[in-house]
Amino acid sequence: MSENIKEPLFNLLHSMKRSLRQAIEVDDLGITPLHMRVLKIISFYNQKVTANDIVQKTLIDKAQLARLIKELIGLGYVSKLDNPNDKRSYYLGISGEGEQIVKQLSTAENRVNEIMKSGLTEQEIADFARLAKQMAHNLNQHNE
Repeated sequence: MSENIKEPLFNLLHSMKRSLRQAIEVDDLGITPLHMRVLKIISFYNQKVTANDIVQKTLIDKAQLARLIKELIGLGYVSKLDNPNDKRSYYLGISGEGEQIVKQLSTAENRVNEIMKSGLTEQEIADFARLAKQMAHNLNQHNE
């Protein structure tokens, strides 16, 4: 009988999100893990990324992403910049304060990553990464 992998995966995801939230709250950043993900993408592609680019990279719903961007702009972490190639869209840029937040987020994320990997061998970590990528690929192929 094949083991149901759904429950252990949900438990892992829940634990990881909780740990990230705790790490973020400890640093008093006031944003969620999803904000963190979007902010890091904007930082990486600073002034060269649109909301549609982020939707394609993350598969976040457009309406949800629009709310997240509005919140990040309201917090002063992100700004909208004119897109000279398309007047209907805009590029997203990160502020100096936003960059500082990304640095704090990266530190918190690295702490959580190290905690998750504790007690595992390099081979187990590599196997998990390979399996998780394959499972995501399987689901993405199924949903196309």
